[in-house]
Amino acid sequence: MAKESIYKAQNEKSKNGLKDVLDKVNATYSNENHKYKCLSIFKGFSSAVKKVVEDFKIDCIVMGTKGAGAIKEITVGSNTSGLIGVVNCPIIAIPKYAEFKNFKEIGISTDFDISFTEKGLSPLLDIATSQKATVSICHVMDRAKKLTSSQNEKKEALKVMLKDCSAGYFTLTGIGVSTGIRAFVQSRKLDMLCVIAKEQDFLKRLLNQSYSKSITHRANVPLLILNIKNF
Repeated sequence: MAKESIYKAQNEKSKNGLKDVLDKVNATYSNENHKYKCLSIFKGFSSAVKKVVEDFKIDCIVMGTKGAGAIKEITVGSNTSGLIGVVNCPIIAIPKYAEFKNFKEIGISTDFDISFTEKGLSPLLDIATSQKATVSICHVMDRAKKLTSSQNEKKEALKVMLKDCSAGYFTLTGIGVSTGIRAFVQSRKLDMLCVIAKEQDFLKRLLNQSYSKSITHRANVPLLILNIKNF
């Protein structure tokens, strides 16, 4: 009985909170092209989101992050991090203090070990096309190494897929991956960073704690996370 009472109280609180958010959205960002549906689900976060994605055939998840920035939230194991590898649709993580503006340049970090497909890249291409944004590709590699024939083939394939976009290719050498991406984001003044998550702890390994702190305290950069399963 007590358990049922707690559930009812939590459910009521959740619904009231959702109503407050919806009222604020409608009052502040009224748009006839937008329709909203509020869902209150008594379940673990990741499993609840996965079910909603499957039931409603969700195309994209947009999440706000409370930390210094989207990347920091992911590296410390937030709800966003818990969804990586669980849902197939892209995830956009938006830092708490980010302000919307038209995108001029979107960066994507890659090691050219992925067989790029139009399906996998479509979220990035859609955003870049709608915003008329430049797509800047960053590859961090050892100074003594060169791209393998396989990597060169994948790079050429990527160029074909980006033929309708303004695109630039940048190679950073003699620098660690996390430090290199940080420098890339800051020097290019990117409006969004795109990464392709190969597994759930991919971003935790790629973007270590020292990196996350150094970038997110200086920039509120939204993060577009694409699932490797779609490539």
